[in-house]
Amino acid sequence: MEHAKLDQEQIDKARAAALRLLKARDRTRAVLRRRLLDKGHEPAVVDAVLDRLEEVGLLDERASAERAVARELRKGAAAPRLLHQKLFSEGVSKEIASEVIEAALRDVDPEEAAEAEARAWLRKHPGLDRETAARRLMGRLARRGFDGEIVRTVTQRVLDEA
Repeated sequence: MEHAKLDQEQIDKARAAALRLLKARDRTRAVLRRRLLDKGHEPAVVDAVLDRLEEVGLLDERASAERAVARELRKGAAAPRLLHQKLFSEGVSKEIASEVIEAALRDVDPEEAAEAEARAWLRKHPGLDRETAARRLMGRLARRGFDGEIVRTVTQRVLDEA
């Protein structure tokens, strides 16, 4: 169906709903499309509205992905695996996700990032016995997406130095 043949009232309602959703929180095209369809808007109307929002710059998948990565990195060090999972769940294409993550982590050594995260975590959790600290720290680093070898190496190192 061509955009010109769509009901203007439906387009206006879908546009208003899309703008409300974007005002509340940054969203990707895929997430916004899903939310609008869930609200009962017709697929052709939703696609027309999203096309227009992209044309005027209110919907930008790359910028949304960059902000999502920055938001995740403010929570602490994160490995590419975690960032890919987050972006995938927000509907970001694999190509854009890879480019954005590569740019964000270009100068980051994963082991150094994991070690900084581990040291920060240990400062916030003093007084734990070694076994408990190791178990919790390994869980934290694994949840942040670091691979098993880095998790084990960094945990051993920071606990030996603590």
